[in-house]
Amino acid sequence: MRLPPGDWWQGDAAQAVLAALDGQARFVGGAVRDALQGLPVRDVDLATPLLPETVMARAQAAGLKAIPTGIDHGTITLVSAGRPFEVTTLRRDVATDGRHATVAFTDQWHEDAARRDFTFNALYADADGQVSDPVGGLPDLAAGRLRFIGDARLRIEEDYLRLLRYFRFFARYARLPPDAALLAVLAETAPGLDRLSPERVWSELKRLLAGPTPIDSLRLMYQVGILPRLLPARPDGPAIFGELPDGADWAARLLALLPVGADLPGLATRLRWSTAELEFISVCQRIAEDNLETPYSIARRFGVDPIFSGLTVRRARGQEDREVWRGWLAAPLPPFPLGGADVQTLGVAPGPAMGRLLRAAEAWWDAGHCRADRAETLAYLKSLLPAP
Repeated sequence: MRLPPGDWWQGDAAQAVLAALDGQARFVGGAVRDALQGLPVRDVDLATPLLPETVMARAQAAGLKAIPTGIDHGTITLVSAGRPFEVTTLRRDVATDGRHATVAFTDQWHEDAARRDFTFNALYADADGQVSDPVGGLPDLAAGRLRFIGDARLRIEEDYLRLLRYFRFFARYARLPPDAALLAVLAETAPGLDRLSPERVWSELKRLLAGPTPIDSLRLMYQVGILPRLLPARPDGPAIFGELPDGADWAARLLALLPVGADLPGLATRLRWSTAELEFISVCQRIAEDNLETPYSIARRFGVDPIFSGLTVRRARGQEDREVWRGWLAAPLPPFPLGGADVQTLGVAPGPAMGRLLRAAEAWWDAGHCRADRAETLAYLKSLLPAP
């Protein structure tokens, strides 16, 4: 089999990388898989029997920028015509601990393939686009079958993140359900997720939630007891989730799985969300559960995305949209009519006191649905000042 035509592998940038490595490299993994599926190719990875130091030297001699992004693990990023290509020396696992692997370099392609997770992620393609398939990934890809390489339990126990990767890849590529034996392995190895860092777990879960079609994967995660290990999920979560439109974002999907009134700060601490992630989903929750600020204050701080997300969850729960939200979403967002200069004209010097006054006036203006004009808002601001 040959890769379909594509600039990502036939273009000058990619061919310059292959030429620099004297043809001793092959495209591997997601780029090959997605190209064969007719999907857009984003990141381009290559594998090579050359040692990292040799890759660096040859790339630099060819005028390519070489960045030792993961040189201890054999990975060098080569930049060709402004595009990054990750080149990794063939590896075999020496030891694993459920989180990370200790690797040794090899010149054997079958050893490199054997350490990967799923069969269709171990497809390689040479400079002419000829695809090699050492572990039977092509028929699995064609059938929509997600299959671990070798023994599924061993692959998972090497790195328990593969449990979550299984469900993310299942959502995107699988058309055949897992058999009973694999479901049992997924359930039995689920406690291993507790050994992973929260950041790795959340990154993988968020990617699943942000994907185009995660519903079947989430149902499977309930079925084998994985999702309840990660989230305080409601028993009917998947049913509600199925009512969300295809365009729902990760925050709306996550809220649909959580109990009403879920402790988001606690969940944020456990999964190590960023401050921005917690703020965004907290706003969505307030909208979804009628614990509302005005739409204006939310939109002016966060934009309209959390408003749409919160309303999406309300509809999924069978709740009506509030009239004020529906009307506002069709109208432009007015600017707050005052600034620091207005406060200074009232004798307040720049500093914390000025900021507090402006925030108080803005909150009052927001609460009135931004209807007060400049004069009315200035009058309210004056009322906040101490009497002379």
